[in-house]
Amino acid sequence: MAISRTAFMLLWWLSFAAQAENTDPLRFGPLIAQSQAPLQTTGLTPILQDPFQLKAGETDVFASVAIGSVWAPSQEYSFDYYHNQFMGGFVHALDEEKRVGVWLQYRYAANNRLDGLTEKFHSIFGIDQNGRTEVDEDRFYIYVPSTMDAPVEDFTGDPLLSAINLYGEQTLYEDMHHAVSAGVTLFFNRVSHGVFANTSFEQSAQLNYGYQREKHRLTAMVSLVHRPDKPQHFVEVKPWGINAGISYQYQWFTHHELIGEYLISQGKAAGAGLGELNALVHEFALGYRYLFNNCAIELVSIENMFNHDNSTDIVFNATFRHRFL
Repeated sequence: MAISRTAFMLLWWLSFAAQAENTDPLRFGPLIAQSQAPLQTTGLTPILQDPFQLKAGETDVFASVAIGSVWAPSQEYSFDYYHNQFMGGFVHALDEEKRVGVWLQYRYAANNRLDGLTEKFHSIFGIDQNGRTEVDEDRFYIYVPSTMDAPVEDFTGDPLLSAINLYGEQTLYEDMHHAVSAGVTLFFNRVSHGVFANTSFEQSAQLNYGYQREKHRLTAMVSLVHRPDKPQHFVEVKPWGINAGISYQYQWFTHHELIGEYLISQGKAAGAGLGELNALVHEFALGYRYLFNNCAIELVSIENMFNHDNSTDIVFNATFRHRFL
């Protein structure tokens, strides 16, 4: 009798698994990924949003962890440290045209030992080490001579960011293949201790575009950010900034997606004499997404491009997402 029950349960499970495999999974839009540049990580950094992503009453929840290695040496400044981030939240569709979201961020300095991995990667592909091998690994060191009397060192464990983001979005246009929406983000950050202690209230407005056709999805965003007139990351920052991004998602197999994203941010530092901190930040994200039931797991690598001394050297990110229908 026990064997019969076991066989019945096995057949039921196999039938359910086959049915789940043949059911088209949900599409989750762009990655949960942000700019990782040193100045960008201490303030509001907009996220790509897909106007097609949710139907009325649906909710996406997510939780992500990111580890990054900052290496940015120049005559004007020197950044050499690691940072890690935990982020979680949700976006809910109030109806077919309105969405609201909340997400929390906590980023802190901690040794994730990416220096050795980065050096090996650069060595294998013949990329210049840019001075990495000339200093000790696993350092926590920041020095901006024009604004600091002495370097800041050994700040392991100090928080860089402890923030809440409130997001609202309105669809402006939608048909079968195209959609446009406008979104607003309110951001409040309070770091009460450590070398990055800071309190700031920032706001952004963004325009989102979505395109979908069969296995292909494209999402684009441009945003305008307003921030208070106070230093961040030991540097005076501009009160206004522009961020943009584009994401392409390809459904490789039924439960597998490949995603490429290009993020660009206006240089955040105010005033002359800060080199590439005044230049555009270019970052490329390459992601893989596994879809199952109403869930997704994302694995992402983010690499800086073009201006190598104004962004994080390498970032790895993992995210779990679930949609309540």
